[in-house]
Amino acid sequence: MDPLLHSLFRPLQVNGSDPYTYYIEQKPSAALRAYVACYWESRPATGEFPEGNMRVSGREAVDRLLPDGCTDILLEYDPVSKHRELSYCGTFTHPFVSTRQAGSETRIFAVRFFPGGAHYFHGMPTYLFTGGNYRLEEIWPENVEIIGERILEARDFNERVRIMDQYLNQLLLSRRKSDCDLMKNLLHHIFVSGGSVGVKELAERETISERQLNRKFGQWIGISPKKFSEVVRFQSVLHSIQSGGSVDSMELALKHSFFDQAHLIRDFRRFYGASPLTAAKDFRKLSDFYNTRSGTPAILKI
Repeated sequence: MDPLLHSLFRPLQVNGSDPYTYYIEQKPSAALRAYVACYWESRPATGEFPEGNMRVSGREAVDRLLPDGCTDILLEYDPVSKHRELSYCGTFTHPFVSTRQAGSETRIFAVRFFPGGAHYFHGMPTYLFTGGNYRLEEIWPENVEIIGERILEARDFNERVRIMDQYLNQLLLSRRKSDCDLMKNLLHHIFVSGGSVGVKELAERETISERQLNRKFGQWIGISPKKFSEVVRFQSVLHSIQSGGSVDSMELALKHSFFDQAHLIRDFRRFYGASPLTAAKDFRKLSDFYNTRSGTPAILKI
């Protein structure tokens, strides 16, 4: 992978708009930026809440999770009971909602890998994990249990980031294998086109068969090049909406090379679970939330 690819594709998640959940992100160290999009943490919020300066009993915190071509290491832990679970979440192509019941102290610390980045570390075909969540101890390299214990004992988010960043840097040095130049080129074409390049054109540009192309994407990304391009185009539409641009379906369809409005809305609903207009409202809510309380913006800017 190549850290320069980050400037072409910045996956967005609509995290942090729910006042019952605190969400924060941090970039990895320079050596890992070709592989890791960010570290992130989600936990119950503290402080004042809309319903009267207290957390409402029985009120769930809700986050909408969107397809972005990334995969994640997740450490779910309860600082009170000391219970923890380590897992690896593969690439997913449909949105889903994560909820946390009010009163729960469960927190999530995670590593979000840039598309293709995790394969460099675990070395297994990424399609094996697509759409699922797997026990990390069963698939990840050495010492992951020890790292989990150290992260659990860490005092704060910054220390957890430092521990995981150090571990991944050591793992990176031990791998010492060549990156896939072909994969870099393919991702570059898709990102530059905003996800509108076709599979046939991709194969022709790199002088490979479509069968080889699908095999490479299954190995590194976990989904087909067609599906991944659709996710990238969806993320491009999200960026247009998040930047305050028009949410007119016709304008968005023309800008992002959809056949027509119906095609745009159908694809957007498939990946977001709602219309572009709803997404615009969600982003405005996110902006208001972060303008009224301190914290690192939830939208990743690399």
